[in-house]
Order: sequence, then C-alpha cells, then structure tokens
Amino acid sequence: MQLSQAKTIIEASILSQINDKDMNDSSRAVPYLVGGPGLGKTTIVKAIAKEKDMLCKVLSLAQYDAGEIAGWLVNDGDTMKRLRPDWMPKEDCEGILFLDELPQAPVSNQNISAQIINERRVGDHQLPDGWAIVCAGNKMSDRAGTNNMPTHVKDRLMFLEVTADLDDFMEYGYQNHFKPELLAFIRFRPEFLHRFDRDANASPSPRSWDRVNSMLDWNLDPICETEAITGQIGPGACADFYGYRKVFDACPDINQLIDNPTTSIVAEDPAINYAICANLAFKMNRENGKNILTYLRRLDEQEYVAFTIKDAISRNSDLKNAPFLQSAFRDGGVLKTLAMFK
Repeated sequence: MQLSQAKTIIEASILSQINDKDMNDSSRAVPYLVGGPGLGKTTIVKAIAKEKDMLCKVLSLAQYDAGEIAGWLVNDGDTMKRLRPDWMPKEDCEGILFLDELPQAPVSNQNISAQIINERRVGDHQLPDGWAIVCAGNKMSDRAGTNNMPTHVKDRLMFLEVTADLDDFMEYGYQNHFKPELLAFIRFRPEFLHRFDRDANASPSPRSWDRVNSMLDWNLDPICETEAITGQIGPGACADFYGYRKVFDACPDINQLIDNPTTSIVAEDPAINYAICANLAFKMNRENGKNILTYLRRLDEQEYVAFTIKDAISRNSDLKNAPFLQSAFRDGGVLKTLAMFK
C-alpha cells in the first residue's frame, strides 16, 4: 500500500489507542509498518507526531540489550525489583512510542516487546495514558539483518506492508522544497524512485533522494559532487540523473514562458516537457495560474496537465481554492482528470 494510506490507518489506530483507555488488550490494534529500507517508514511516524503536536519516543529495539529494554533487576531487601527502563515515557501527555527495527532485534528483545505491544507495560511499569504504540521494520528478503519474528509477536500486530509511491514522494518533495530538477527526474524516470539492491553498497530510495537533495546544496565541484551522489544512489542512477540535469538546464526561460503562454514554443521531447512542468509547478501562484493553465492546455498529453496541477497543490494547498483553478475544475476538456482535487 501507499505510505499515505498507511498514514491514514496509523492515525486512526493512534486515536483509538489514546481515546479508549479501558480497551481490552485483545481489542487493541497496533500498526506495524513493514517494507524495504529507505521507504520513509520512520519519517511518516515522526510526521504524524509533528502534525498532531505529540511527543515521539523512538525505541530502536536492535540497539538495546534485553536488560535495558525490560529494566534491570536490583536488590530490594529480600527480593528483587525491576527498575523503570529509561526509554519508558514519564510524561502525562499524548505521544507515540515507536518501536523501530522490530525484526532486526534479537528474539529475546522481540519477546519483551510482545508484552509492551499487547499489555502496554514491561514488568510493573505501565505505559502512561495518552501514549499510542506504532512499530516498524524490514522484510526478511531485504537482508537488513532481520530475524524470524515469533508467532506470538506477529499475532499482536496489524501488518501494513508499504511500497514506494510516486505521488507520495512528489508531495513530500514539494512540501520540503526539493530541487525542481530532482523532482522532474523522478517524474520522468519513476523506476529510479526505489530500486533497492541488497547486494549493492548504494541504491536509490526515497531516503537516498532526500539526502541527494541536501548534497546539491553543498557547492561541491562537479567531480566531487558526482562521487558523493554516486556513493548515495549508485552509479547507474547517478549517471541517469546527471544526464537529465543537462536536459533540465536546456529548458526555455520559465518566466518568459509564463508571460507569453500562447506564443511560447511547445517542446516535442517528453524529457523537456517533464522539466518544464516541474518548474511550472514550483512557480504557480494565484497571479500567474491562469497563464500557466493557458500554456498547459497547449500540451498534447493530458498527463502533463494533471501532474503539474497536482504537484502545485502539493506545494501549496491554498491553490485548490484559487479562482483560476476552480474554473479549470469545471472545464470538460483536457482538465477533466483534475476533478479528483475538488
């Protein structure tokens, strides 16, 4: 499923866990995001916490030993007592306890997590009210150091298998100010969004492209920049990306195109059109939107029109209510696919 779909389900689970404090353990559905490395599983959980103004406590189960997770046993007179583990939230507020790297953890740690997931406690220490549990991990086939998950742990989880999705990535990219040439390349060559190779040192993934976007601001010389990006996404993806950047740099002046939408040249090369549309999505606002739509109507493929408007709305959701776009929604011609944004 798409990450955006998983996000909707996780939000519903969090709301249920927080609001129904007296829920039976057998009735509580705890989501478990499972998918390849670099998809954005951790990012989406942190984004939910930020959007809802909640705390997010990340417990990477593979980085602790069993004693740290369960709480150390110490002498208490003639008996032993278990200390409160330092990861256990103390805050009396709303938050997410995110059990990350669940299958990467030793089986002993997974067994302890079973009690946390099902009973919201470890030993005598209870997870405070207002906290919800979300889990995540990779698949065995990814060879990400995963272990077989005990069946009783599996039985306590709601498995949400996620895959890379182009629209989700584009929305994330526009909201986080990714470079237009990077987003245009992924639109043009979506097969490079997530091409995980478990035998390679580096391969493209949503997380890798996020880092490449940062690298483009490092002001490296061309050779060093190429080496750095190759080390992040691999030589094949890097070569194709740099090839596309040359196409992107050859695009006509976007400001002149917006000022002269009826007379500007319409390119025949799909690669150039993807680059132009990415730039238009970045520049669209309430003032120039009508001119941009005039130009987009001249393109042969309706697909260009649809994703340009969609990407512009991802960058600025207020555009959805702009008069020029509302008029486009009522257009029965080339813009009919935009009805999804009403």
